[in-house]
Amino acid sequence: MIFFIAAAIIAGSVAAALFINTQSVVDSVSIASKTLSGQLKTDVTIINDPEKIPRSGDVYTFYVKNTGKRILPTEYVNVIIDGTIIPEADMTKTIVGGGSTWGSGDVLQIDVTYTGLSSGDHTIRVITENGIDDSMDFKT
Repeated sequence: MIFFIAAAIIAGSVAAALFINTQSVVDSVSIASKTLSGQLKTDVTIINDPEKIPRSGDVYTFYVKNTGKRILPTEYVNVIIDGTIIPEADMTKTIVGGGSTWGSGDVLQIDVTYTGLSSGDHTIRVITENGIDDSMDFKT
């Protein structure tokens, strides 16, 4: 009788430990699948002419089209020019045609203040909240 009770307690403990580990794996897979789903529905394309970037003094204008299937938050869009991360204070983001959300098919205008960008070849990279990006080589 004592051995039976001890075996039942041990079996219950092992089952509880396995349940906790299994639930942890299930939760991780669920989070990963939601992240992957969001990434698959996200795509952006820089649509500027790389030979003629609009410029007014030290302010360069780039146009990025949401070619994915989901609405993207503009506050989490990052810009890197020639390996330098552009601070939020040096960017202005506006939805072309008005609107408050960057939906599928909408174009985001990003005005970047970049002092000292020399003449020649450069690279811009625009990165969304979930890591989806597009890059373009351009001339100034």
